[in-house]
Amino acid sequence: MPLTVPASAGQDRWSGFVEPEPGLSIPCTILRGRSPGPKLLVTAGVHGAEYSSIEAARRLTRMSLDGLVGELTVLPILNIDAFWRHRPYFNPRDGKNINRVFPGKADGSPSERLAAWVSGTAMPGMSAYIDLHCGDIIEALLPFAIFPHGHDRSRELASAAGFPYLMQSTAPGHSYRAAVNQGIPGVLLESGSCGRWTEEGVSLIETGVKRIMGKLGMLPDRIGELPRPKIWQTKLATAPVAGYWHCAVSPGTRVESGQPLGVIYDLAGSGEHCITAEVSGPVIYHVTSLAISVGEPLVGVATEISP
Repeated sequence: MPLTVPASAGQDRWSGFVEPEPGLSIPCTILRGRSPGPKLLVTAGVHGAEYSSIEAARRLTRMSLDGLVGELTVLPILNIDAFWRHRPYFNPRDGKNINRVFPGKADGSPSERLAAWVSGTAMPGMSAYIDLHCGDIIEALLPFAIFPHGHDRSRELASAAGFPYLMQSTAPGHSYRAAVNQGIPGVLLESGSCGRWTEEGVSLIETGVKRIMGKLGMLPDRIGELPRPKIWQTKLATAPVAGYWHCAVSPGTRVESGQPLGVIYDLAGSGEHCITAEVSGPVIYHVTSLAISVGEPLVGVATEISP
């Protein structure tokens, strides 16, 4: 059943709270243009400490209605418990990463139920969907836009954002994949690092969303056609052992296959484990934490898959 907010009826701009389930209230803003048109859903705060994306969503709720066509719905903080507790990655209610459990389960854990509400209530009836993220508390990264492999309209919208890197993903469990599975174009925009919100990180996301709105016909398209961007995918190095992680690269560094990315030192003794790049390309992302557990991500290297 699509999201309906009776209190917003007849209002050009409504802000308040919606309840995905009893005992869980999250902020919501609905903006309506003077003429009907596309409907866009924007979410942020799937990870509650990714502050640049949350602040960008907040600013979108205050945007001018001049020139707006259609309807914009913004849910700026989905993972509200993690937001208040400054928790990276996971939902404190069940310890799960919400952006790995889409489309969710209505009778599942708290994260699965929230994902099911987004998929089954917030998304239906929308013309497009954008999920906003930034580098979490222990993540340094370059800005990028993600679209699901094989969905041309999602690629077009992600490209319209004008981000430096356009990434193709085949990963399951993500919000944009749940949208595409319903026939709704879905993209993810990510800008900002280490949980800090900066004007640069926030502005890039806010502008990217407005560019996509221009592509959808919801705002005047002042950008025009951008050059066709390169498309990349990420090769992720993960930790084979637990220990102290010393990263030797930074976002934007060009690495070659076989080049050292960093070292994991044993917690006791003198053992060390060198982590090397499996592919050549720019470092798109790396973990800044000293502590690292087996299987956790360390460094993402982007590889070009189209000219």
